[in-house]
Amino acid sequence: MIWFRLSLLGTAALIAVSFYWPQSAAAQTFVCPSGPGPGEVQVGTTGGSGGVAVIPICASDGSADSSDEGGPADDGPVWESRWGAIARGKAGGWGAVTDMVNEKSAAKAALKQCKATADTKSADCKISLTYYDQCVAYVWGSAGGVASAAVDLPTASEQGLKKCRETSSDCEILYSACSLPQRVN
Repeated sequence: MIWFRLSLLGTAALIAVSFYWPQSAAAQTFVCPSGPGPGEVQVGTTGGSGGVAVIPICASDGSADSSDEGGPADDGPVWESRWGAIARGKAGGWGAVTDMVNEKSAAKAALKQCKATADTKSADCKISLTYYDQCVAYVWGSAGGVASAAVDLPTASEQGLKKCRETSSDCEILYSACSLPQRVN
C-alpha cells in the first residue's frame, strides 16, 4: 500500500513538472539581423569584434499570433539561405562571391570571376570552398591558401590563420566576407 502511494505521488510530481518545464529549451535558434519579431525572443548574438557588427540570434517564444481571429497562426519570419563561393586558379585566377541564392549559382559566378582574372586563358580554376549562412576567410601563406567558414568573421579568420600556420609562418588574410540569410517576409 505504501509503494502504491509513493508511485502515485511520483506520477503526480512528473505530470506537474511537465506542465512547468520551459518549452523554449528545445526551441530552434536562427539568425535575426533586424532583431526579434512578433513571437520571437533574442537568445544570443554572434560577431561583435574586428569591425563586425553584432548579429542577434532569436528563437520562437512559443506564443501564437492572436490577430488572425481563428486563422492559421503566423509562423514568424521566413529566411532564405544565401551562398558564397571562392575559386582559385593555377594561373593567378581568383574569384569570390557572396549572397547568391543557391550553391550552383555561387560556384558558377566564382569560377567566372576566377577565369576573368587569370593570367592565361587556361586558368584551371577550381572551387576552394562553397558556404551558406556563414562567414568565410581565405588565408594565404608561403605553402598556399586555405579557406575557413564559420558563424562570424573573427572565428573564420582565426580558424583560417590557425590552419595556414600549420604549414606556413607568413600567413595573412587575403579575403573575408559573409553570406548571411535574408529575411523574405
